Amino acid sequence: MYVYIEIYSSCHFPVLVDPSLMAVVGAAEYFRDRHDQANLLFVVRDYATGNIFDMKTNKYVGPRAENPAQLRLLDRYHVSEKRFQEGKSLFPDKLRDLKGREVTIAGFNYPPYTVIKQGTKANALDISVPEDSDLRNVYIDGTETRIVLTFCERYNCRVQIDTSDANDWGTIYANISGDGALGMVINNKADICIGAMYSWFEDYKFLDLSMYLVRSGITCLVPMPLRVAGWYIPLEPFQATLWSAVFVCLCIETMGLIIAYWSEQKLFLTPSERVGWWSCAKYGLSTTFKLLISQSGNSKAHSITVRVLLFACFLNDLIITSIYGGGLASILTIPSLDEAADNVQRLRSHQLQWAANSEAWVSAIRGSDDPLVQDLLNKFRIYGDEKLLRLAEDPRVNIGFAVERLPFGHFAIGDYLVPQAIDQLIIMRDDLYYQYTVAFVPRLWPLLKQFNSLIYNWHSSGFDKYWEYRVVADNLNLKIQQQVESTMSGSQEDVGPVTLGMSNFAGIILVWLLGSILGTFTFLVELILTNVPQLNLNTSLLDRFSYI
Repeated sequence: MYVYIEIYSSCHFPVLVDPSLMAVVGAAEYFRDRHDQANLLFVVRDYATGNIFDMKTNKYVGPRAENPAQLRLLDRYHVSEKRFQEGKSLFPDKLRDLKGREVTIAGFNYPPYTVIKQGTKANALDISVPEDSDLRNVYIDGTETRIVLTFCERYNCRVQIDTSDANDWGTIYANISGDGALGMVINNKADICIGAMYSWFEDYKFLDLSMYLVRSGITCLVPMPLRVAGWYIPLEPFQATLWSAVFVCLCIETMGLIIAYWSEQKLFLTPSERVGWWSCAKYGLSTTFKLLISQSGNSKAHSITVRVLLFACFLNDLIITSIYGGGLASILTIPSLDEAADNVQRLRSHQLQWAANSEAWVSAIRGSDDPLVQDLLNKFRIYGDEKLLRLAEDPRVNIGFAVERLPFGHFAIGDYLVPQAIDQLIIMRDDLYYQYTVAFVPRLWPLLKQFNSLIYNWHSSGFDKYWEYRVVADNLNLKIQQQVESTMSGSQEDVGPVTLGMSNFAGIILVWLLGSILGTFTFLVELILTNVPQLNLNTSLLDRFSYI
């Protein structure tokens, strides 16, 4: 006897099967199809009469304990009469009511996508736990888990979860095996895999994808910007370009005073009273710096030109010092912070390492040839949760931590990022990259069409936003969410004035020390030049040449 099998749902191909061979070779495939495929049609010929064919199909619906692979008679066809005995449909819709058939999720606790709680009101079974254990009954929730729960409410199926191997997103290998949550689907231990599963091409070679669920952005919590060093504070009121402009302005003032003073010597003084270029240069340089620090000079101006020039330089320097004083006062009372690595370019320029607990965080960008992406990948590290916790709690944290940004402003944050660690971190303003999450299911999964239809309706109704807020409020630490959100650039609270300490005056003290050292060195040079006759003679000769 031969059996004609036609699969008319996800694929269409006829197969003639010898049951005796089927019992020896390919029995596992045969019974797996009868368990997992909804629309199988078996045409069996009755050899007693030779002209009667039985149309049979597998049950499919109902709990697995009730053997959904068993065959049921649909109708009987009489060849001699060219008619069906009952006239029933040979293609019944079994998917409208699954009659309690189990749908197994390969999931792990990764809020807010998937949440697994024990010791509370249960709504699912963890089939990886022994039946006599109190931990078998669990409560599951999540932005993506609710889609499966709603699907089973609509189609009368029963949700259960298997956490036996789902300790990570997992990987599928070329020999059609795998580990983690994805491995459970390819090994027929689960029907669906959710929990921030991106549309990874390598896994799509072996599994089917659902319609997209949510947009997920990969970003980082990076170290807070450090306060500017105390010695650098005196330079902070002006930017580098403004300091350059001030320097050029002082140089122009010095040259103007030198030329005006030399011209005054030629026009108003007798040859015996005149001084040379060297003395004019010393006059111009010393007068410029005296005006800059609001100090009076001891020289006498004989011309209106020099007096007007001195007045103009005094006003110019007064404006510069007033602006500098106001800027310095604000910097001393309001903390000045360094640049943070709060976007992709700065993360790259700072050469900051960033880390996560799985390769899945970067699987979607491994094949990119963008130099920026390659630089980011070179700085990516994988550590266990315990080491990540130690790195995050380090007072001198110098590494970024990968987190996921959900579409409506919330974050998926690892358990290793405790509130104390987040106090010294800030969230990046933009994403390193983003992907659309999906659900992975086995090839030819008969419920995929209905599942995608539900996702369409879910997005259209706006429940995706409501569920995100509801799940976060019910299952996540709102303090941490608010703490992370408050660190975003542009939304940080004004720290206000702070009490001045010695660190605020470190730069001023440094300037004072440098001035004292320079003054002492100058005094020693003058002392040596005055007391050494030979040097004194050379100095006298130099003064004589300066009059020429």
